Amino acid sequence: MATSQHAYQTDTNLSQHFANAIKQPITIDLEQVSVSQLLGRDYLFINNKEVVLPTKNTNALHALLDDLIQQLELAETHTVAVSVDESLTGSLTFTRHDLTWYKHKVCRVESIAITHPEQHEFMEMIWRCSTAAVAS
Repeated sequence: MATSQHAYQTDTNLSQHFANAIKQPITIDLEQVSVSQLLGRDYLFINNKEVVLPTKNTNALHALLDDLIQQLELAETHTVAVSVDESLTGSLTFTRHDLTWYKHKVCRVESIAITHPEQHEFMEMIWRCSTAAVAS
């Protein structure tokens, strides 16, 4: 009888997990994305204040990036995805997402915070040269 009493109790952690999963966007709004095509690469900048990439859900992350890159018709082997976050004081934080591809689909994402001053300066320069993303 004790077993049946527990069978009907809700698991708040599980409920919270599903609530968070439902909140994740199915696609990324192109208004929150900019692209810079420099030095033989397509730098895809994603506004981190408006779009939180589901880094803990790899399948969702891969699908979102696949969809976004296809919408913009970017070359998969030349695309670098970068999350950019601008604080209230105007300081910038960049996270580069290195993409690994298999059969034209993202199969791995390695996220690396840009902390080295020269790399940060370079990324900021590229971001400032980016333009709003527009599907072709």
